[in-house]
Amino acid sequence: MNASLSIFQKLMLGLLLMFFLIIIIFWIIYRLNVTDIQEELKKNKIGEVKFMTSQLSTQFEQVLMNTTTMSEDHSVRGYPYVLQFGDAYSKYEAKLAIIDKLALNSASTSWNNTITLYYPDLKETVSSDSTLSFSTYNPPSQRLNKWVVHWEKDGSGYYSNLTRSHIGPLLIETRVSLDNLLKMMKQYSSGTPLLYDSFNKTIIQTGNSPLLEDTTGRIIPLIEGKSGFLSVDDNGTEYLLNYMKSDLLDLYFIDYHPMRQFIEPISQNNILFIFSIIVLLLISLIYSLVLRRQVQTPVIVLRKAIDKFDRGDFSSRVIDLHATEFRMLGNSFNRMAENTQRLIEQVLVAELEVTEARLKQYQAQINPHFLYNCLNYIQSKASIEDYESVTAMTLHLGAYCRYVQKIENIDSTINEELVFVEHYLSILQLRKRSMTFSIDIPPTMCMYRLPRMILQPLVENCIQHGIEPSLHPGHINISAEEDEQSLRILIQDSGVGIAEDRLSIVNQHIEERIFSENKVGTGMRNVHQRLKLYFGKRSGLTIQSKLSEGTCYIITIQKQEDNHAASIIS
Repeated sequence: MNASLSIFQKLMLGLLLMFFLIIIIFWIIYRLNVTDIQEELKKNKIGEVKFMTSQLSTQFEQVLMNTTTMSEDHSVRGYPYVLQFGDAYSKYEAKLAIIDKLALNSASTSWNNTITLYYPDLKETVSSDSTLSFSTYNPPSQRLNKWVVHWEKDGSGYYSNLTRSHIGPLLIETRVSLDNLLKMMKQYSSGTPLLYDSFNKTIIQTGNSPLLEDTTGRIIPLIEGKSGFLSVDDNGTEYLLNYMKSDLLDLYFIDYHPMRQFIEPISQNNILFIFSIIVLLLISLIYSLVLRRQVQTPVIVLRKAIDKFDRGDFSSRVIDLHATEFRMLGNSFNRMAENTQRLIEQVLVAELEVTEARLKQYQAQINPHFLYNCLNYIQSKASIEDYESVTAMTLHLGAYCRYVQKIENIDSTINEELVFVEHYLSILQLRKRSMTFSIDIPPTMCMYRLPRMILQPLVENCIQHGIEPSLHPGHINISAEEDEQSLRILIQDSGVGIAEDRLSIVNQHIEERIFSENKVGTGMRNVHQRLKLYFGKRSGLTIQSKLSEGTCYIITIQKQEDNHAASIIS
């Protein structure tokens, strides 16, 4: 993670990570709940399936027991004797009596069933169903003591069981209609039942069963053993199945139900939970944005103000801090910055006053070394009777001395400064013929006023640090340009230039508002600070230079700041 992230960004990442972890944990818990539900469902359903399977076995067993009991009835056993030795009336009466007993026996169980007696020796049939009792003798051809399912053309069916009586030559067929099983399945409300007869390879299901035929075909091969639990997919719907085999028949009772019936309530709760999480996330984001406005934004404003203050812009202030705590902090910073700025300006004013005093002193006493050089020049030219050079030096030196001695004037016009600089350069040119200069300033700009002796230190810098160290002839050009916003005076030499690292030090030094012991660029610093104090903070001196290409000193005066400049020199 980037170490430069703000507190707000870290807070947002923390919130997103927290919600992401909540979603992951919730999903894990959801899957665990689904697994637990499946296990619990498996336990509960097995009990219900076991109960229903037991009910099926009990009903079939009760039907068979009634049949066995009926086979031992004396009327049933004595019916062959009546058929052999009785008259027609006694035969009919005996048959009706057996039919009544069979009907009564069938009605004694909760399942509707049909009992049919077949006497093979006499080719006689007696049944609780009158249509069978008076039909031709036609016993079923099926395995004995085995429940076999039969299907009718209309789709109905029945289970039949054929047993042989142990008392005499008698076959007993017991039929149980499939409607009894379907009725029991419809009463099963815990799930959706399905019956599978493994012996007859038959599936019995209610008409509202949602399982498709191909799905039941896929289920059957999976059924093994007496009981079990399965999970199948039917056209994208997952079903859970519990099954158990009846002890009396090869009949499996299968309970199945779609998983969504049990998971849907959890899913709805999950959706509600996720919606709540999203709402909480949005609320958290809104709260974070409000917090950012109340905390992060004031911190950024304070930091920018402090950075500007640290870079030397002592006018830096903070405004529009809405939070009470930060407003108090901003007011404290503003008071500190204002006091610091006032103190620095007082120090600067004092320093500039000292500078002006030194300048006046400098004006009062001409540089003796400069004067000695001029007098030596006059003497040497006079000795060779070069009166023209003596006259020129005398005139320029006199004008130079008169300008310097006007200590009562703090400022002057650009024209007066240029005349003074021209005399100074003419004196130097008389002494060093290889140096040339040119002045190109429009007359319309000559009447602007500026601090006195502001150009001469820069010209002197051009000569001492630019032209004199050079082995080639030097040239100084003074020009000016003007627009609606500012006035610019350019003093450019063709000297050796200034190295980039030294130029950086000089530029940094001239911007310092507090005086330091650094001697680099002291004269230029005084010029820069005097211009800012005289014309405003956006005015001043700029230095551009490259090695072997010369140096350009640019004086910039912002016109719109004239009325706001601190004229402490007057």
